[in-house]
Amino acid sequence: MNIIELNNIHKSFGTVHALNGLTLTVPEGSIFGFLGPNGAGKTTTIKILLGLIKKDKGSVKLFGKEIMGESVKERERIGFVPEEFSLYGYMSGMELLHFNAALFNKTHLYKIDELQDTFHLPLKKKISTYSMGMKKALSLYVAITTKPELLILDEPTDGLDPVVRRRLLDFLIREVADRSITIFFSSHILSEVEKVCDTVAIIKKGRVIVQDELSKMKENANFITVRFASEINDRKLKDIGATNINHIDKYTVDLKLFKDFEKAQREIENIGGEIIRKTPISFEDIFMHFMEEKENVATH
Repeated sequence: MNIIELNNIHKSFGTVHALNGLTLTVPEGSIFGFLGPNGAGKTTTIKILLGLIKKDKGSVKLFGKEIMGESVKERERIGFVPEEFSLYGYMSGMELLHFNAALFNKTHLYKIDELQDTFHLPLKKKISTYSMGMKKALSLYVAITTKPELLILDEPTDGLDPVVRRRLLDFLIREVADRSITIFFSSHILSEVEKVCDTVAIIKKGRVIVQDELSKMKENANFITVRFASEINDRKLKDIGATNINHIDKYTVDLKLFKDFEKAQREIENIGGEIIRKTPISFEDIFMHFMEEKENVATH
């Protein structure tokens, strides 16, 4: 089952088109990476999912059910860690956790001991004494301790030091393994997405330009060297999707291809070439390829 299904979502703020037909699906039990530059529409998408703002057009499904209004039962099954947050400074950390749990009719703080073993927050102290990183960690406690089925994270590691970042990512991986929670992970830190996510969508100018399993996305991105029996025809190489074409000599060329390798190999052989070397492309280069790609590229 898909936990999230967004179909042809549009949202404008005055003359600014934040989302332009955004479509994506998030499978159950996955850690789903949601990537894109600032202003691409990531936070707007999350706010629509949470019912914080209304969409102008399109359909939203959560847990297999179409969502029509802003306040629905399905959203009680969601935990959320926002990029920017405000907490009740006069409360202690533990008081806030119990206050939040009561809003969800929960009497037990789920995994509080494991969270404490991971982050070591001074829960008896007032939140006003917390550092920014401690407040960020507490916001994760707030989201996790209600035992959500879907956890939405908007830049969750901002403000955390490298050690705590690593602990957080390891915690998320364990949580998915333990009970098949679904995590929607919006981040600009590519190395973190590559570490934890099994499916990735890249958003640009309010629409998803590619969505695929991360392993498949990486498998289909290669730097290759091709040797031809006759003089190289760049036009034919571009027609099969080759980019960054660099001539080594009259019959040999380096290039990048972002497509199924077996298909690429057949197409190269059909135009008289032979692949003599293949090297995987880094995830950062894959991301930059889709950021720089022309606007009329087909959605994958």
